Amino acid sequence: MVLSRYLTKLNIVFAMQLILVALAVLDVLPREAFLFSAGIFVLFALFEPIEETVFLIARSIPILVALPITDTFDSLNMWRLIVLIIFLKWFFTSQLADFFENIKTIFAKIGDPRTQRAEQSSYDGKPVEMIECAWNRWRIEFLAALLFLISVFSIVKADDLGIAIKRIIYFANLGALFFVVRSVISKENIKRLALNVLISGIIVVAVGIIQLITSYLIYIDNFAEFWALQFNQTLYGAAWANIAINANTWFAYYYDTIHLRMFASFPDTHSFPLYLLMIICFAITLVISEKRKQFRYALYFFIALASAGLILSGTRGIWASIVFPMMFLIYLLWKKYADKNLLAYAAIPLIFFIALLPFSYIIFGSTQFKLKESVYKQGVLKERIKSIIDTSETSNHGRIFIWKETLKSIAQNPLLGVGIGNFPTILKQNPTATKAGSSAHNLYLNTFAELGVFGFIVFMMLIYEILKSAWKLFAGNQQLFERFFGLNAAIYLIWILWYSMTDVAIYDERAFLLLMILLGAIFAIRNYVNSSGLNQSSRA
Repeated sequence: MVLSRYLTKLNIVFAMQLILVALAVLDVLPREAFLFSAGIFVLFALFEPIEETVFLIARSIPILVALPITDTFDSLNMWRLIVLIIFLKWFFTSQLADFFENIKTIFAKIGDPRTQRAEQSSYDGKPVEMIECAWNRWRIEFLAALLFLISVFSIVKADDLGIAIKRIIYFANLGALFFVVRSVISKENIKRLALNVLISGIIVVAVGIIQLITSYLIYIDNFAEFWALQFNQTLYGAAWANIAINANTWFAYYYDTIHLRMFASFPDTHSFPLYLLMIICFAITLVISEKRKQFRYALYFFIALASAGLILSGTRGIWASIVFPMMFLIYLLWKKYADKNLLAYAAIPLIFFIALLPFSYIIFGSTQFKLKESVYKQGVLKERIKSIIDTSETSNHGRIFIWKETLKSIAQNPLLGVGIGNFPTILKQNPTATKAGSSAHNLYLNTFAELGVFGFIVFMMLIYEILKSAWKLFAGNQQLFERFFGLNAAIYLIWILWYSMTDVAIYDERAFLLLMILLGAIFAIRNYVNSSGLNQSSRA
């Protein structure tokens, strides 16, 4: 009886994929085995409830792998197929009738003489009425559609049309998950979603720990060869493996020392900590409702490990931007927006982060990759922290140069930018360099440069709506779990958004998939709270 509880289709498919990935990474099985597992995932998505597939995606993000379709085309990730299937399934089974009903509602509103008379003074003309109705009823859909159209229009400025079209398809594919998650998540299953997200976090942290251990056991050439040509190639294909071996960010260099910057199962050290931030958001939210003492302690332990991962990634933007969620919590305490105990729970991961800095000093100060002992090894962490504000440091100097070139491009192409996905042309690079990380190293400048002023405005409006929804979930809700989820969502979104002043790593497909799940959950629970409030008001 107990065994049957765990032998669910969801658990079986997940365990199969986890085992196949492990065996392929160890070179026991060929990558072609992923074609079989992808087929199983597709069947699961087709015949199981959409909610179950969302949970499967949430726990499987680190092990959703690229498929070896041909020798020269082996980078199509299986998440693309699964997300497309559940989006189409969701739309045609539950949304198509509502879609036509909503269209009828818009035209009925426009054709209502009372509506026309009431609104005559402010505008005249049905197109304006249609836009206002869509804005009031479907604001996120409206902004997403507008950003999509602006992206399409930006193609006329693109040097590489193919790259631009691929980029639009990429974001449309990722964004589709948001609408599905928003539709299927509710107050009843949000905790189950958080638990499934936590499973993916456990995988990532476990791989990170293994990675750290191997940095003490093997030479740096062997380390790079395994993680690039074996691990990355197995999970993400030959193109990513070549990028990883030639242009990785996996090591911190200081004088004659080399130290690992943890990246776990990710291709780089920047998307990895972003993923951890969202994992911590779900993990700390679970703490507030967990009555089992052992499981609560296990959650604390995991959050501590994830916080250590944030530090050991060596990503200075993550370190520096912690200031802003801390300021946000202080502001809430000052304004008495929440009980001190609730804010204290929310502050636990931030406290872990700060408290574990001395621990990271030990790691960064130790000898790795069997290198010779260095008199400089104890200064690695201190020098990396100091370099955050050192404009002459190589990485910072490069970023400043890129920002200046980006601003010049914005001045020259203010309306439509240089075309979506074509940022590398600003730096006189091949547009394909986007895959290798060529960007403005600033999410907002990157958006402005590629899409122009109108795309930038719509993008910022989307961010505003997201933050407003998280805030409303926190400030306008009396249910403890949902309120705490809104608070944590706001904290970690603020952290991510400020970090994005120095990078565009959130566009990594694994980080973006989890972001779509997080945002979908925020809007789902906020809509649930809003509808409950309306129902209670009507009953009163």
